Amino acid sequence: MRLLAKEFFRSDAQSVIVEQRQPQTPFPLHDHDFCEIMIVLSGNGWHVMNDEPHFITCGEIFYVRADDHHAYEQVDDLYLTNILFRPDRAAGRCDFREIMRRFAESDDGTRYHWQVTEGALAQIKPLITALDNEARRCDPLSDMMSEALFNQLAVLLSRSQFANNAQGLPNTSRLGHVLNYLRHNCTDDIDLEAVAHRFGYSSRSFSRMFREATATTPHNYLVKLRLGKAMRALLTTDDSITNIAFACGFNDSNYFSYSFSRMTGMAPSEYRRAPRHSHG
Repeated sequence: MRLLAKEFFRSDAQSVIVEQRQPQTPFPLHDHDFCEIMIVLSGNGWHVMNDEPHFITCGEIFYVRADDHHAYEQVDDLYLTNILFRPDRAAGRCDFREIMRRFAESDDGTRYHWQVTEGALAQIKPLITALDNEARRCDPLSDMMSEALFNQLAVLLSRSQFANNAQGLPNTSRLGHVLNYLRHNCTDDIDLEAVAHRFGYSSRSFSRMFREATATTPHNYLVKLRLGKAMRALLTTDDSITNIAFACGFNDSNYFSYSFSRMTGMAPSEYRRAPRHSHG
């Protein structure tokens, strides 16, 4: 399925527009002839981008290029904001890739997936509202103002870096750091109660806060992160299923197979052999 700019932009000259998905429903594999910044506000689900599965939740940002293909599966109260943009239509500098280039994680120097804190989300939301309102206007200056707001958004996102440790984090930043920590350390032997204390939460408040923001529990989130890594390993390596299970943080290969089958509807070996892979 291909989505076309003419279905979203009010004119051929418009460079940027906001599309809210509140909530985002399951959506089949598709690509488009415009670029997109996808901002996860709350909830969770599977975002499959260029055949790579990501279990996503609040504060995650994806930069989706024109011709990238992606889909949404098994969503649970997932709220998104999508910023659609066309750099070639911009009157001035409106190049998200250039603004974000210093966070290079890829060969071409562009960052495609990262996490921001809830504090950054709070700053982003009114800017998105202003951009949305401006992009819907039709006066001669609205496109110029939309581009200025878009560039401001890109700069704000580029400044949303994480501290090296959890010391002294404000309440409006802690959850983002927790999610970032779990995502980057999910294959380790993680004690979730210790993680809660590390980031300044009691065990009880941690579970409540986590569920309110992500619509899942810390344990389920950690399991999904590990399963996502296992899916990628099954598709890209010849490692045995047992080795993949242990490498992805599962201490019991039987529990891994049970969790994998419950989520995907396929045993790991079936998933590896399937010509087209899905998460249910």
